[in-house]
Amino acid sequence: MKKIISLLLLTLGINASSLAQSEMAVQNLKRAMLILDATMERSFRGTDTNKYMADVCDTESDEVSGPSDVWPYTAAIEAHCSVLEALKTLKDVEPELYTEHFDKYANQLDMLIDNLAYYKGTYILFSYASRRKWSVYAVPRASQRNLANVTGDNLKYNVYDDQMWIARELIRAYQLTGKQSYLEEATHLADYVIDGWDCWRDANGEEYGGITWGPGYNSKHACSNGPIIQPLVWLHRIYATPDEKADCEYYYRDTDNALVTALVKRSDLYLDFAKKIYAWQKKYLLNEDTGVYWDMLGAAVGELQYVDSGLKRRRAHVDNGTHVGNAYTYNTGTMLAGAVELLHTTSAEEYSNDVSDLTKKSFQNFAHPRRISGKTYYEWPTDANALQGFNAWFDNVLMRAFVDADQTELSTYSNRSLESFQNNLDYAFEHFNRQNMLPINLLSGWGDSYKTKGFHQASFAAEYAMLAVWQYRKSQASAIQNTAFNRQPDNKVYTLDGKVISSSVNTLPSGLYIRKGQKLLVKR
Repeated sequence: MKKIISLLLLTLGINASSLAQSEMAVQNLKRAMLILDATMERSFRGTDTNKYMADVCDTESDEVSGPSDVWPYTAAIEAHCSVLEALKTLKDVEPELYTEHFDKYANQLDMLIDNLAYYKGTYILFSYASRRKWSVYAVPRASQRNLANVTGDNLKYNVYDDQMWIARELIRAYQLTGKQSYLEEATHLADYVIDGWDCWRDANGEEYGGITWGPGYNSKHACSNGPIIQPLVWLHRIYATPDEKADCEYYYRDTDNALVTALVKRSDLYLDFAKKIYAWQKKYLLNEDTGVYWDMLGAAVGELQYVDSGLKRRRAHVDNGTHVGNAYTYNTGTMLAGAVELLHTTSAEEYSNDVSDLTKKSFQNFAHPRRISGKTYYEWPTDANALQGFNAWFDNVLMRAFVDADQTELSTYSNRSLESFQNNLDYAFEHFNRQNMLPINLLSGWGDSYKTKGFHQASFAAEYAMLAVWQYRKSQASAIQNTAFNRQPDNKVYTLDGKVISSSVNTLPSGLYIRKGQKLLVKR
């Protein structure tokens, strides 16, 4: 009798937990939309065909200053993708919310992507193995479409990490809307980034590897390598079809450093590079003492070096020094997200171990306890004021990696970290909300200035949206566990959103599922 009562109480507890998580997911989504709407209203200027993001917004006077660079602008695109993902995820429980808002944000997303053209320019790049024309994105905004200065040798105007962040969001936009032009542009940018890989060989015939910060730099950064891993795995899955052909030209150097061109399958090329870039960054930038990532490798020579001349001119390898710089949350976040994607695709034990290690080490290194009114919060890195530093967005990158990692059920630290982000955002929203904008210091407030950046607000909107996805997944897992109590034995396998997928584990692809109320990680 006691056992039956215990099961009944547990079942009721799961019901209550599932309901609370579902309600929290809806609240998170609504708050994400409020912040994003405020950001679009107060930090954006111009017409739909000439829209720009202001760099700084004063929440008291509504005055703004200057157009932002492309990196902050991309954060607004990310926020729209995250809100659209949340709307799709919660569609079954909030159909009216989906009907009312999805097209609105999809149209705004299209407008934002269209206006990326003011950052776009075209040039010919002499890289390590090729000479090709590329259309890519500059750091500053130009006054006309497609005429931005992206000259590769100019250190100011063209960096690889910007292309990576844009490619990531274009792939998400494609997956959310099905618009083919988004995928085509993301593919072009992925090819451009791969062209920046140092394919020169050392005395042992091994590639030096790594991608410099930009075509005009010799230093190799965590932020110009890690961010492309997850998008490359996504592209691998998109292109890996039964009728895929080897029609992608790949330029590289063989073991004798001779130039080679080969036709390869895109899916193979992208997965291979995701693995290579991940391995390179882990080898050279992982801090073994802390378990999180350094910022960069310096370069022995600042000036670009070339071999040959004329049309045969190619970029030469330049040796790098040791790791330097701070450990920023986003550099660990991109590797965590990459490890999750590579785990789902390859089931290699290395990635499983890395997901477990990185979630734990991230929390231990970056989250600091702070007591407020008898409750313990965990504060992530922040800046002295909104006009200095980028930690608000850096933390967002790590948080979204925790959302990915939590599905693997490999560590309790991803759930613990996400709970801290949830608590911090809620505290700021309930104590420091200024017309649906939040301070970068979520637990201390605005301080002596009410200025903010659309960059930061877009980050908070994206975080709330992905927390909505996370909370909804938890509610569905709880509901499935409840179903399992009432239907024993139940050998059916469910996806995380509650759909029956199979009755046989043997036929499942790699991924995370629910069976008999328990999470099941399938590795192939």
